[in-house]
Amino acid sequence: MTKKDFKEAMLRGLGRCVIAVRKEPEKYRDIVLWACKRNFAYDAQSEGTRSWYTYTMVNAYPDKETFIDATADALKRYRPNGSWDLLHLSEILMFFAMDGYESARNALEEKYKEVLTGMFARKRRPNRVFHELSDLEQLGLVLAVDSKSFLRIAGDFGRLYREKKYMYDGDFAWFFSSKGGQYRRTMEAAARKNENIACFMKREQADIDAQERFRQQRTEKPEDNLTGFRLSRWLAKKADSETVERYAHDYQKQTVPEAKAKALEAFTWCPYPGDPSPILEDTLSVDEKLRRTAWQALENLRHPAVRDFAHNNATKGNRTFENFALLVTNYIPEDAMLLESILKDLISKKNWDEIHAAGMDVRRAFRRDSVIPHPKHLLPLLYEYTPCSFCRESVLVYMSKHRMLTKEILEESLYDSNDDIRRMAAKRLR
Repeated sequence: MTKKDFKEAMLRGLGRCVIAVRKEPEKYRDIVLWACKRNFAYDAQSEGTRSWYTYTMVNAYPDKETFIDATADALKRYRPNGSWDLLHLSEILMFFAMDGYESARNALEEKYKEVLTGMFARKRRPNRVFHELSDLEQLGLVLAVDSKSFLRIAGDFGRLYREKKYMYDGDFAWFFSSKGGQYRRTMEAAARKNENIACFMKREQADIDAQERFRQQRTEKPEDNLTGFRLSRWLAKKADSETVERYAHDYQKQTVPEAKAKALEAFTWCPYPGDPSPILEDTLSVDEKLRRTAWQALENLRHPAVRDFAHNNATKGNRTFENFALLVTNYIPEDAMLLESILKDLISKKNWDEIHAAGMDVRRAFRRDSVIPHPKHLLPLLYEYTPCSFCRESVLVYMSKHRMLTKEILEESLYDSNDDIRRMAAKRLR
């Protein structure tokens, strides 16, 4: 594998990179060192960071300290910016700290102390996203590896709640939901003696109670509380056909583009009932929002008129990912080669957002009724090129159902950046 191919595969989190590093570590040293200094997951919020993946590649080198020092230096220089860099760096260092490397643990503790001290020094909440708060919570998640460390961090967070008026209920909801259940009894016992931990529990529980009250209100009158995409999901999953028709009629009677677009948002997930001609016409609107919403609504609609519309677009040169979505939803075997060529065009341009969107369109097609033909011939391409390991996981599930998984794919998937993919591969290779 060339270094260019290696880096591109690494950015996608494919397991073949771990295998390649183990065979020729020096060839890829500079790229692995690069990976130690920054988060490179496409969508860390959905798929997690690539910390285990990077740590596993580093383990191919005898001088691990070189990589640990580079990661620790990147963490020391890190400043709050809303990225996932801090979590990626911290998780890598914790893997090595658990292996006994004290320098890795010291770097983590120093960063935690720095961020916590900054939070206590702060007098007010910033008029922007509170990046420092997110950083502190992420460091807490990484450092809380046992009950003792959890209680220490919960106490620090509780003290912040007690002393700083700028703190809101639920500011550490991620930490509480991820670790609170695991150490619930220990935390409850400690709270009886430690007012900081007691305050931490009280403020997090207050947020949970408020969220539950809000959910109950939405359940009682969902149509009064939901708009846009959320409303459309509710229409698809909960509403009767009469209600769906009522929303369709509301769209049909609108004449002002802005009002039309807002009404059409009810069908950005729920399929529009009846003749799609009005929506097809709105794809040509001069109003950008209405035009964009019309394309989104058509993505959910399987109808001969939509397929003809998309096919005609493609023959006239419209090979965008939006038109690709319509062809996938309305897939017929006769369009197999056309779809593959459009997907290959998107891949050749290396616009990863568009490739990701195309992959999501294919996933949506496979979720539909099994009697509808599925474009399974696209799955190997998506396995290879989707930038998101979360989406790759679904691709592999569908490949498995269609008996398309090869031994080579399963063996490299043992080292994929996605832990669910690794578990699946291990199970299949038993």
